[in-house]
Amino acid sequence: MLKLGTFIIVLAALALPGVAVAQQPGEQEEDPPVLRVSFFMCDLGSGAGDAIEEEFQTRDVPVWKELVAEGMVQDWGTFFHWWADEWNVGIYTIAESIQAIVDASDEAGNRLEDRFGEDPTRFEQACPYHRDGFYTLGPSTGTDEEGGSGR
Repeated sequence: MLKLGTFIIVLAALALPGVAVAQQPGEQEEDPPVLRVSFFMCDLGSGAGDAIEEEFQTRDVPVWKELVAEGMVQDWGTFFHWWADEWNVGIYTIAESIQAIVDASDEAGNRLEDRFGEDPTRFEQACPYHRDGFYTLGPSTGTDEEGGSGR
């Protein structure tokens, strides 16, 4: 039994320098970015889909471009599907944390209200239901030298 205990101690001693090299004191591993995906159930008939897409381009995209330029978020965008299930419009946001996404969303809402008022948009009228999900991003085929997203 003593031999097994000695073996475990020696094995642990050999493993510890590797752990020390892997994580130097004071070094902190960078947290991966967070992705929020908001799905909306929208009535896209009677030209509403095209009107919503135009609304995103003229109202939302310029505000979110400002927030990206200011470093509040890394990316923001929309996507549509025209058949499958009823959750047919999506908005995604990428930032360093959930709190950063929440803060940027509040700021975007304030800027949109300041510029366009409080009247319901075509998007709000056509899309009465939504759900959100927050995800931690993993490996991707992005453009940085290490093969990651570069975000």
